[in-house]
Amino acid sequence: MSTIPTSGEKAAATAAKNYLKQFKDWKLISLRVDDGNPRVTDQEQLEHTRAIYELKARQHIVTAVGKVDQASGIILDQRFIKRHRTKTTLAELAANHYQITEGSFYHRQRKALLMAYKLMH
Repeated sequence: MSTIPTSGEKAAATAAKNYLKQFKDWKLISLRVDDGNPRVTDQEQLEHTRAIYELKARQHIVTAVGKVDQASGIILDQRFIKRHRTKTTLAELAANHYQITEGSFYHRQRKALLMAYKLMH
């Protein structure tokens, strides 16, 4: 039985995309607290700890996808963690000896997102 929702692959890919794009938000939250500041409240420390956890969870998914398919890991990292454009991502793929056309790039990106979705659940 598949872990992809009955609403289809498009919904799963969108869910994975939104989850990975939250990396930037969690990164900003994690930077709010300075570890050397003695005035940090318990609530701020709790938010900081949760943000670090969420960052690592997203990085772990990208790393796990990259172990299965390195090109997919590069795509997820470049597009959704680093928020690079398609052309920049294609250049990074080419630097890693993956010659992917822009037309097939979106298919590979969707495949990578579906792999990430399976790891999220």
